[in-house]
Amino acid sequence: MKSSLTLLDDLLKMFGVEPEYKDTEGQRHYAELADLLRVLKQKGIYLREDLFREAPDTLVASSQNPPEELSITMRSDQDIPEEGARNGFIVFEEYSKAIDAFHYAIDDAQVSTSGPRFVNEMTIRVPYPKGLHEGRYRFHVTAEFSQARCSKDVHWLVCPEACYLPSEMANGARLAGVALAMYGLRSQKNWGIGDFSDLERVIDWAADDLGVDFVGLQPLHAIFNKSPFNTSPYLPSSRLYPNYVYLDVPAIEDFNQSEKARLYASLPTNQSLVHELRGREHVDYEKVAALKLVVLRETFRTFLENNARGHRCNERWEQFEKFRQSQGEYLRRFALFCALQEHFSEQSAHTFGWRDWPTPYHDPEGAAVKDFEREHQEKVLFWMYVQWQIHLQLSRIQDYARAKGMLIGLYHDMALGVDSNGADFWAWRRFFHEGFAIGAPPDPFSPRGQNWGVPPPDGEAIRRSGYDLFLKNLEANCRYGGALRIDHVMQLNHLFWIANGCSPSQGVYVKEYEDELLSLVALQSQKTKALIVGEDLGTLPHGFRERLMAKGIFSYRLFYFEQDGQGNYLPFQDYPRTALVSISTHDLPTLAGFWSHRDIELRHEMGLISAAQSEEQRRQRTTQKARIIERLFQDGFLTDQNAHAAWESLTPTDDLHTAVLSFVLRTPSLLTLINQEDLFLDVRQQNFPGTTSEHPNWVTKMRYTVEELRSNGEAGRMAEKFRRLVAASGRRSPRQNSGTDGHRSNT
Repeated sequence: MKSSLTLLDDLLKMFGVEPEYKDTEGQRHYAELADLLRVLKQKGIYLREDLFREAPDTLVASSQNPPEELSITMRSDQDIPEEGARNGFIVFEEYSKAIDAFHYAIDDAQVSTSGPRFVNEMTIRVPYPKGLHEGRYRFHVTAEFSQARCSKDVHWLVCPEACYLPSEMANGARLAGVALAMYGLRSQKNWGIGDFSDLERVIDWAADDLGVDFVGLQPLHAIFNKSPFNTSPYLPSSRLYPNYVYLDVPAIEDFNQSEKARLYASLPTNQSLVHELRGREHVDYEKVAALKLVVLRETFRTFLENNARGHRCNERWEQFEKFRQSQGEYLRRFALFCALQEHFSEQSAHTFGWRDWPTPYHDPEGAAVKDFEREHQEKVLFWMYVQWQIHLQLSRIQDYARAKGMLIGLYHDMALGVDSNGADFWAWRRFFHEGFAIGAPPDPFSPRGQNWGVPPPDGEAIRRSGYDLFLKNLEANCRYGGALRIDHVMQLNHLFWIANGCSPSQGVYVKEYEDELLSLVALQSQKTKALIVGEDLGTLPHGFRERLMAKGIFSYRLFYFEQDGQGNYLPFQDYPRTALVSISTHDLPTLAGFWSHRDIELRHEMGLISAAQSEEQRRQRTTQKARIIERLFQDGFLTDQNAHAAWESLTPTDDLHTAVLSFVLRTPSLLTLINQEDLFLDVRQQNFPGTTSEHPNWVTKMRYTVEELRSNGEAGRMAEKFRRLVAASGRRSPRQNSGTDGHRSNT
């Protein structure tokens, strides 16, 4: 896309506005930017002056195919005479001093200048420096010529050609994984929601009993933990930091040193509450969060007493400080938001986000927020401590998975965007557009279109910052795993904007800097050694899926959707190599729900469709099932007799289940991921799009506890069947080792 100044040039020419003139003595005069914008406004074109305010130039370049030259626009407080722009020099100094400065003479044959287009502005072109390695650079650029001097900052991001791929997979290894929702893990030890210690035991089960190389998780993002509106991991308060409800509190070192924390947790009333929460079919986020917060606060007080007050020089405090410094302003603002939200929630139960706070606290850089931080230092420090504990526990789990021989370990999921009432929007509002939401236009799946309530990013502001927030989001979500799924990866090409108060039919697509964003994904992928999967379902721009795969971003293919133009299911060997294949996903019916029409029944029961529509959808589903059986029969996964039995059954037969699992495992695709619901033939789906309180979304727990995964006979039979099918498909199984292929450790 064109820069804002280039677009301004085009508009001036279109409306006949001349930005310069010569006086009677031949002296050239240049118009001030503000004067030009006033004239355009009179002609019906209103442009904000801040769009043209000088900001750091951002260059995203390929390490293998770098540009021949760099173009930098400079402005000076002094006049830049045309004839004086032939002498002088320009210097690039890198802030971290990791590389030596670059010097160029203005009169060098390889250096060229042009302009000014507006007062005191000039464009300088210099040769691209040699020897720049992949990574992020921030330079301070100084140019001097004649009597004028200019300086500015520039961001250079030197990126690899493709995303990270483990060498085993590059050599043909195909992997299998199992997917689950963290909140849905049940055990005899957790407090009513899955925790990180439960996840560690799932790693044992997945590696040893299933023989898989990764465990897929729904987003672990921080949410408001309030039902039914603020429990979706895909509408988080923050994508930068995980939800504290997943902490195994008794596993925290300071908990075991805190008599008050242990005493409170062991009170009969609290033990009774934990027992009740543990036994519920659905997660109660509010009660679990409230209980954990009280115990965490006592645990934190013990940490302060033992490590901070008066003697902040021991090793444990230094580890905490190192974590805080590594996270910098991002952690500070997140912790401030959490402390403020808690503070104002105590004053009013109707505080659902920062918009409900007193107005002076809406600005994270304002005086009121700074005063609050100074007066409530320990409250802010507490939320930083909580994130440190999450960091320690998640790091341990990923390292444990790698030590078990898993090639990937944890496979994380990053949501498309954030709740505009939440932490990230409040903390970094300049990187979002208010007044709009992201969604999807009307289509046969959703005739009225979709509004997801997620504010669109301000791509220009993010780019001017050197893509810092974009890269931080990627880093935060890649940090504790070996793979990352990017939800709605079409966001890297364009997004569908819907103005507040309008219907999706009135929305428009807005382009993003696709080439640069794809390169930055590759940069962060290689830096963190995380494989990238792009959720590329739905209607995509022409050639976009191919461009993703060329960058090493895996396609995301669902068995339900892989059909030809006539609605016939594709043969298993026609699936692409660089793809992740699954049967279903959290927003779609499970295999058991699909086969039994349970999702259609629910849609009718909730009043989302009429009786006539329900009947029509059942008819369509029957046709789909017939075509699935036909494909499984043609590809040799079902015999004629088994196919007939599957057709007659209202639920998936064991042979049909085996056939579908075998089909996706036998595809050439390097990754196969099976949801635990499809492994155990659970009819319940995690989310029913278009509903809130009508359906228990994002709260459904697993059929089996973590302990029962290895002790229950039926669970064991399903696991053994799956392990056999993985082995028969030729997919890799974990081997006991200490980690391969250069994977990093987070400890």
